[in-house]
Amino acid sequence: MDAPPSRPGKRLLGLFLVLLATASCFGFLGLRWLVSLDVNALAPTPEQELPLDLSDADGVHLGVALVPPSTPLSQARTHEWRATPLVPSEHRVVYGLGESLASSLEDEHLAYGRRMRFRALGPNRFTYHAPAGCQEDMRCIYDELIRSNAEPVRALGTRFVEHIRARNLGPVEAAELIITFVQHIHYAEPADQPFGILPPALVPSQDRGDCDSKAVLAVMLLRQAGIDAAILYSDPLSHAAVGVALPVRGPPFRLGGRVYRYAELTTEGWPLGMIPPQHDKPHLWKVLPPPEMPDETG
Repeated sequence: MDAPPSRPGKRLLGLFLVLLATASCFGFLGLRWLVSLDVNALAPTPEQELPLDLSDADGVHLGVALVPPSTPLSQARTHEWRATPLVPSEHRVVYGLGESLASSLEDEHLAYGRRMRFRALGPNRFTYHAPAGCQEDMRCIYDELIRSNAEPVRALGTRFVEHIRARNLGPVEAAELIITFVQHIHYAEPADQPFGILPPALVPSQDRGDCDSKAVLAVMLLRQAGIDAAILYSDPLSHAAVGVALPVRGPPFRLGGRVYRYAELTTEGWPLGMIPPQHDKPHLWKVLPPPEMPDETG
């Protein structure tokens, strides 16, 4: 039997439904594409770095110091520490060195060791040839490190100086801020370095250092902030610390007409002016004033 002929009205209705379904399908696909495009635009690419959040409801952020400024944040280290005498006590600063700069500082230190004929004899034991006019009390070595690391350490010191001025901190408060920062850096003996000391710019960038590595860094930061500071050194005690010319309680260390008080750097939170019992032998200590620094605020 022949199929009955279709009616024109029914054909038009069917064509309309097909076109409507097709348009709906393409509209849905287009909406999905737009949503996908928007999400992908908001998501950071693997190479893109998210901006650093400097806000901290529980403390103070001193800012970011990158040397050179083009150093990626991924190569920087965030330091968080507590300066108990200050309010607020929680502090934070970000510091980073470029890979090439860090390598050049380490290479320069190795080259200086070769010029000084450095030779390791065992754990914490070494010899070197002190040139004329250089006493064998590490003074020349500390002076050379202060000179060669001046620029990268200055960038970090600027963050402290600006914070001290903005908060109108007094000298003792400023010293507490810097000393507690250096105290929180992990203690580690750099046995792989000449003279057993890590260049001061590498101490915060690598978050490690022993007593005199920390002492050189602390003296540089303190003097940049306008605080008279010197390295305290004891060969018999195999220890180094920092002396600050501030009115705090503690045994005096004299150099000429200046009086310095002890600052321990290897124990986090150790009070300013107090000497650890095992090192409380004032007659075994020397005061080693560092060279003048061009950026000292006075």
